[in-house]
Amino acid sequence: MFEFRSLEVVHWDYWQRFTLPLDAAIVTVVGPNGSGKTTLLDALRTLLAIEDRETARDYKTYLRHNGKPFAWLRGVVSNRPDRNGRRPFFPLMDGEVTLACRIRKKGGDWTRDYQILGGDVAVETIDAQGGEWLGLRDYRVRLEGAGLTRAIRRVLTLEQGATDKLCQYPPRELLQLVWDVFGEKPVLDDYQRARGEQFATEQELKQLGQDLAALHTRLEAAKADVRSFDEYGEIQREQQRLEVEIAPKVALAELKATLDGSRPRLTGLRRALREALSRRDRLDTAETGAAQRLSDAQRDVADAQAATRDAEQRFLAARDSARDVETLARRAEQLERLASTHGAGDVAALTRQIEDDRRRQAELKFESVEDRRRHGDVLTQIAALASGQRYAPGFETEFRAALDAAKIGHRMLADSVEVTDPAWEAAVEAVLAPHRHLVLLASPSDAKAAFALGEKKQYRHFVVAERAPVDKPTPGSLLEVLRFSADPPAWLPRQLDRIRRVADVDAGSRLPPGQDWITPAGYLREHRGGRHIGTDERHYGASARASRRRALEAELAELDARHARREAELKTLVQRLDENQARVLKVDAAQELVTRSAEFAQARVEAAERTEAAQVAADALAAARDAVDAARERAKREELAAASRRAERDNLAREIGEREQQLEQERRTQVRRIVEFRRQRALMPQGWRSLAALAAAREEFETAHEVQRELERLAHRVERGGYVVDPACVALRDKIAADHEALETTLGRRDAHLARARRITDEARGAYINVLRATVRAYAKNLRALGELAGINVDVEQPELANDDVALAQAGLIVRFDFDRKGWIGLDDGEASGGQQVMKSLLLLVALLRDETHPGGFVFIDEPFAHLDVFNIEKVGSFLRATEAQYILTTPITHNLNVFHPTDLVLATTKRRPQSAWAEPVAVLKRAAKTAPAKASA
Repeated sequence: MFEFRSLEVVHWDYWQRFTLPLDAAIVTVVGPNGSGKTTLLDALRTLLAIEDRETARDYKTYLRHNGKPFAWLRGVVSNRPDRNGRRPFFPLMDGEVTLACRIRKKGGDWTRDYQILGGDVAVETIDAQGGEWLGLRDYRVRLEGAGLTRAIRRVLTLEQGATDKLCQYPPRELLQLVWDVFGEKPVLDDYQRARGEQFATEQELKQLGQDLAALHTRLEAAKADVRSFDEYGEIQREQQRLEVEIAPKVALAELKATLDGSRPRLTGLRRALREALSRRDRLDTAETGAAQRLSDAQRDVADAQAATRDAEQRFLAARDSARDVETLARRAEQLERLASTHGAGDVAALTRQIEDDRRRQAELKFESVEDRRRHGDVLTQIAALASGQRYAPGFETEFRAALDAAKIGHRMLADSVEVTDPAWEAAVEAVLAPHRHLVLLASPSDAKAAFALGEKKQYRHFVVAERAPVDKPTPGSLLEVLRFSADPPAWLPRQLDRIRRVADVDAGSRLPPGQDWITPAGYLREHRGGRHIGTDERHYGASARASRRRALEAELAELDARHARREAELKTLVQRLDENQARVLKVDAAQELVTRSAEFAQARVEAAERTEAAQVAADALAAARDAVDAARERAKREELAAASRRAERDNLAREIGEREQQLEQERRTQVRRIVEFRRQRALMPQGWRSLAALAAAREEFETAHEVQRELERLAHRVERGGYVVDPACVALRDKIAADHEALETTLGRRDAHLARARRITDEARGAYINVLRATVRAYAKNLRALGELAGINVDVEQPELANDDVALAQAGLIVRFDFDRKGWIGLDDGEASGGQQVMKSLLLLVALLRDETHPGGFVFIDEPFAHLDVFNIEKVGSFLRATEAQYILTTPITHNLNVFHPTDLVLATTKRRPQSAWAEPVAVLKRAAKTAPAKASA
C-alpha cells in the first residue's frame, strides 16, 4: 500500500496554487470552521477518484468558485516494495510515483483525466509531454492494484464527524459494512441480484403463465371465431347452392309440373268448350218449340183477358146496381142512426180526426206504391237466381253493361269461385270481401279500354287483366278449399296460399313467427297483427246464391203480409171518414127519411135480388180472372223459361267466348312455358336436367316459394347471427395457436432453466458462506489486535451464517468492549462515555483498514478528537502511532494543544480574506529538532 509524500493543487476552490508536504505518519490539518480543511481532504479524494460519498458536494463544486477553465491535482506517493518484493505501481520501479488529475471544461461540462508517472514529475512537464491519460475506470483499476481497495475507498468516504458513529451501527449494519469494506458485499449483492433476477424471472414466468392463459383464452376465442366463420361459410355455400342449383332446379321442376298439369287443363278447356257448344245447340233446338208455346200462351192470355173484360163489365153493371140499392139501404140505416142521435157532436174533434185519417190514408197508399215496386224487384231477383244468375248491385250492373257495350269480354270473380268446404265459407268470405266486385278481363289487350271505362264510371273495384292458372295449393292453406272456374288474378292464389287454416287461435299461436293464419270463425293473423274479419254475408259460389234466394223469398212473404194488413186498415179508414164527414155536414136525417121513404122501401125490396145478381156476376168475373191468372201463369212460365234460356244463352255465349279466349291464351301460355322450359333447361348442366335430379330437388323443396323462404331464413340467420365474415380469422387462429405453442415451449424451457439457476445459485452461495465466515474472523482478529494496541479488550461474537436469504439478511456482528477492566459494554448501549465511543469507532474503523498482506496505507479522518478530553486525546494519539499507517486528520483550532502531540506535520488553513480573489496558501508546521516551521511556497 502506498503513502502520500506531497500534494499540489492548481485552481482548486479558492486556492490558486501551492504544494504541501505529506511525508509524515500523522498529518493534522488545523483551521477555523470554513477555512478549507474538508476542501483539502476532497482534493485528495478527487485525486484518488473517490466520489461515492453521500454528499451534495463534488469536484465540480470547487471548480465553479474561481472561474478558471482548468484545474490540476498532483500527488507524489510512495512506491516501496511489500514483503513479497512487489511494488504497488508495478511496472513502475521508482521509489516515488506521481498521480496527476487534470480537470478541464469541455463542451459546457467538466471532464477529468488521470495519469500515473514514475518519479516526481511537475505539472508543466506532464502538460507538456502529454502521455497516456487514463479514464476514471482504468485509473481506479490501477489504484486497486496499488492497494487502494474498495474497503479503503469506502472508509475514505466517511464525512466530517462520521468516524465516531461506527459504534452506533446496529449489528446487522456493521456486518454489512464489514462485508462491504472487505469486498464480500458485491459478491453477496451479486448473489442477491441473481436471486432478484430469479425472482423477477419467476414473476416474469408467472406473467408469462398469465399471458399463456390469456393467449389460451384468445386461442379459444379465435377457434370460436373460426367455427363461426366456418358456419358462415356453410351458410354461404348453402345459399349459393340454393340460388345457383336448387332454385333453378325447383323452378324447372315446377315449370315441368305446370306443363304436365296444363295438359289436362287444356283438355278440360276443350271439353268444357265442346260441352258449352253442345248446350248452346240444345238451347237452339229447345228454342224452336218454346217460341210457339209462348205465342199460344200469350194468345190464351189475350182471350182470357177479353172474356174477363166482358165478365168485368157485367159484374160492374150488376155491382153498380146492387151498390146503388145497397147505398140507399145504408143511407136509410145511417139516417135512422143519425135521427136517433142528438146533435152532430164536437165539430173540431171530428175535423182533426178526419185530417189524421186522411194523412194516414196517404201514407198507406205511398207504402203500397213502394211495396209494389220492391215486390217487382224481388220477383226479378228471384227469377235471376232461379236461372243460376247472381244478383248484382246497380253500379256493377252499370259497369258491366258498359263493358258489354264496348265488346270487352269479362266475368266477375264472384262468379268464378266455389268453396269446396262449407266449414270455411265464413273465412273465405272474410278474406275475399274486398274483391266481391272484382272484374276479370277475358283478354289482357282490353285492359286499357277497360281502365278508361272504370275511370269514367268511377268503378271503385279492381279490373284485372293479368290472370294465371292456379298452381297446386299448399296442404293446409286457405287456397286448398277453393275451386276456380276461370283463371283468377295472378296474385290472388299466392295470397290465399300464404294463409294457413287453423282450428283456433291456440293452434295458430304454435305456428312459426311470420306465418299468416285464419280460424273458421274468421280471425285472421297477418304481418300487421291479428283481427276478426268474419261475416255472415255470402257472395261467392252456389251457397251464396241459395242464401240470397232464401232471403229474397222471406222478404217477399213479408211484403205480402204487410199488404194484407195495409188493405184492412184502409177499409176501416174509409168507413170512419164517411161517418165523420156525414156528422160534420149535419144532415137533417128525419126530413130525408120522410122525403125518400118510398125510395128507401123500393131499395130494401130489390136489395136481395140485385145482390144475388152481383154475386153471380162476381163469381163469373172471378172465374174469368182465374182463367187469366192461369193463362198468365203459363205465359209467365214460358217467359221465365224464355228469359232463362236467353240468360243461359247469353251466359253460354260469354262462357264460349271466354272458353275460346282461355283456350287460346292457355295455348299461348303453354307454348311460352315450353319455350321457357327449354331455355332454362339449356342453361343447366346435363346432370341437373334429369328427372331424378328434378324430383330430388322437389322432394327437398316443394315450390320455389319454399326455396325463397329458406333463403330468407338463411339471410335472416346471417343478419341476426353475428357471424365472423373475415377470412383472416383462420390465419389469426393459426398464428395464435403457433404463439401459444411457442410460449408454452418457452415457458417450460425457462422453468427448467430457472430451477437449474436457483439450484446453482443456492449451491454457490452455500459454498461462499465459508468465505464470509473467514472475512468475519479476519475482522475480529484485526479488532482484537488493535484492542491490544489501545489497551482495550475486544470480544467479537461470530454471527450465525446459513445459506438462507432471511438468515443472511438478519445476521449481525455483535462486538463488546472492556475499558479499564470495568466490564463488557456493547456497541451503542449507552454505558460508554464520549471518549470511549470515539475509541470504539476508531477501533472499528482501523480494523476495516488493517491488512497484514498490505501493511501501511493512509486514512482520512475528519475531526477524530471530537468529544475527547486531554487524557483520551493522548490515548488516541498513541493508538494512531502504534498502527503503523499514515493518517491525515482534521481538527478545529478550538481543541487542546494535546491534539498536536502525536502529529509530525501540521497543515494550517485560513479563511479567504474579503476583497481577495484567492485564499492564502496552507501553512506547514513540521516537527523537527533543528528547523522551524515555514509557510508553503505558492
